[in-house]
Amino acid sequence: MTYSKKELRQAYIARLQQLDLNTRLSEEKRLVSMLFNQPEWMSAKTIGLTLSQSFEIDTAPILLHARHEGRTVVVPRTLPKRQMEFVEINEETNFDESSFGILEPHDGRVYAPDEIDLMVVPGVAFTKDGQRLGFGGGYYDRYLSKYHGKTIALALPTQLADAGEWTPDEHDLAVDRVLTLPEC
Repeated sequence: MTYSKKELRQAYIARLQQLDLNTRLSEEKRLVSMLFNQPEWMSAKTIGLTLSQSFEIDTAPILLHARHEGRTVVVPRTLPKRQMEFVEINEETNFDESSFGILEPHDGRVYAPDEIDLMVVPGVAFTKDGQRLGFGGGYYDRYLSKYHGKTIALALPTQLADAGEWTPDEHDLAVDRVLTLPEC
């Protein structure tokens, strides 16, 4: 039986929401630690990151670690026509809640795609070869079509999908690498 991307998206979100909290926190901590040891992270001066929603991998520890290391953190702000831009955040940043219920910077310096060294790309599910099932709006695919830096995604074991579980659309862009926990 073949499922639509919408059905798969709902199923993966449900799986994330049903994860045991202790298991999830342990897996997230290990995954985030792995990220900090990746060459893409170590060489990046400016990092694109999302402000996570409750069912996503918590990006707050990543953001704090990056800032502690003196890296610039930029987060998305949505624009009309399903576009977005990345804005630097710091202690003075003011936030507004978007129509999606996500905090976005109200002001701050906008970074062009070629000024961002590493993009940590969110998603609902990923294949090991970098295919990603996003949230359905196409914002990241549109942005990544103009971005030529490194991309990496973090995937909890429950977010790993089999190749061919969905058929990528023509506009769907894969990430360079999917970082996940080693199989036990």
